[in-house]
Amino acid sequence: MGSDGYQAKAGMTGPAQQLDNAGRDMDGVSSAVKSRTEYSYGDVGGDDAASALNAFVKAWEAEAKTLASALHELGGKVQLAKKTYRGTDGLVETQVDSVPTGGTSSRTDTSTQGVRTSALLSY
Repeated sequence: MGSDGYQAKAGMTGPAQQLDNAGRDMDGVSSAVKSRTEYSYGDVGGDDAASALNAFVKAWEAEAKTLASALHELGGKVQLAKKTYRGTDGLVETQVDSVPTGGTSSRTDTSTQGVRTSALLSY
């Protein structure tokens, strides 16, 4: 933290952070499902039921991992887009500020109106 009271934060913020947090939640779901991936006859009341439940749990674990990975990736992309737009907005602002103002044009005389001459008049 600098002496001017401002603080730089690293990492995700806003919607990107929410997506990444949802990904962490799905990581937890995946871990919870993984802790019990083998059910026996006595657990579910039959070999067919145990086989079906084991297949379901393995599929759910894989799905939870896929969802978690997608949420983390999407959070990262949202954060990257935010940084890109912020940089582009700054560049546009700089370019807009460099557009000359005032003067007259053969098409429109804005000097009497007291407003900026359009940069598009030269095209």
